[in-house]
Amino acid sequence: MKNEKETGNIRKFPAKNKKDKLFDEFNKKRAGHEVSKMMWVSIGILAFILLFCVFFVVFRVFFINKEYVQATEVSSTEFFISTGSEVQRFGNNFIVYNSDGIKCVNYKGEQIWNEAFQMQKPLVDVAGDIVAVADYNGGTIYVMDEKNVLGKIDTGMPIRKFKASGNGYIMAVLDGTNNTPIYVYNTSGDEMLFFNTTMKGFGYPLEIAISQNGMIGAVSYLNVDKGSFYSTVGFYNFGEVGQNYQDNLVSSYIYQGALVPEIKFAGNSKAVAVADNRIMFYSGDQMPRSAGESLLSEKILSLYEDDKYVVLFYDSDNSEHKYKAEIYDYDAKLKDKMYFDIDYTDVFFDNNRIVLYNNEEVLIHVIGGKDKFTGSFDDAILALIPTSSPKRFIQVTPNDIKTIEFN
Repeated sequence: MKNEKETGNIRKFPAKNKKDKLFDEFNKKRAGHEVSKMMWVSIGILAFILLFCVFFVVFRVFFINKEYVQATEVSSTEFFISTGSEVQRFGNNFIVYNSDGIKCVNYKGEQIWNEAFQMQKPLVDVAGDIVAVADYNGGTIYVMDEKNVLGKIDTGMPIRKFKASGNGYIMAVLDGTNNTPIYVYNTSGDEMLFFNTTMKGFGYPLEIAISQNGMIGAVSYLNVDKGSFYSTVGFYNFGEVGQNYQDNLVSSYIYQGALVPEIKFAGNSKAVAVADNRIMFYSGDQMPRSAGESLLSEKILSLYEDDKYVVLFYDSDNSEHKYKAEIYDYDAKLKDKMYFDIDYTDVFFDNNRIVLYNNEEVLIHVIGGKDKFTGSFDDAILALIPTSSPKRFIQVTPNDIKTIEFN
């Protein structure tokens, strides 16, 4: 180069001119500005994380883990429920039914719909905002949502079991002459699909379930073979996929030496079945597959589930309490274990809490946390209904409908 001088391996460059020095100073200032900017960004991120942690701790201490000490009445509406009638939660409303009919009522005591019938032993199944009612051994299934009576299904054969889906489809086990047929109906009473079961074939259907969209059905069968028994859980696809399989049966699982009296869907793609020695989880919206299971060493008293959790109830293994409950998610993971003493008649999940109650007592427990409330009410509890506020519930009594607030 023109101004470059070489001495051995050392290369010498001419001194920078004034323009070069100004450029260097500009780069140094820009670099310093970038470092300063990054520093303030980092400080901002750390401050946000700190504020979030403080908020989470405060929220957990004062809201999630805060215990309620009492339940006070906010308002009351007179509403009389006749002796012998049953009351059940139904979305934001409730239903009242007996052998003469069924009606839907809101929290103001206003009747939304009413359906009269004559039944010896009315059976009710609620799925989301759909309710179905039928008489055991009867031949008619009534289907309603929270606004209207949707339809009436005439089966032509005695009804043994039935389950409703969230879109109004009904799956029913009927009593045939030489077999046990299983039908799927829409709300208009049209037969969407049916298949026959026999003891010599798949076995006797112990329990059935149907997904919320009415596209997948499940049946738990009991089969006896040469003095031993086993159960089969079969899944049926009522859509296009199922048409490629015999009787629409897309997957099945055999459990030797086990009874499976409980099977339920959570939404459209998850299901749970409970045997006398294990709990089984399934996943898939077309061909449900096994998603895990846990062996059980204790006798299950009852089961309740929603779209997120499954709870199993047992007699307590702790001498200080009467009952024990284990709460699972649908990945077969145990999320919580709780002990309690009330003789519950109804259970539901609400805002990551589990609520148990009977005619007098209420227990509210935070999943993964502790009890928020344990106590009794002055008036009989026929139904307890959650509201949009986590502190408020609707209490249905024999004589009125109350809004209750915990504090």
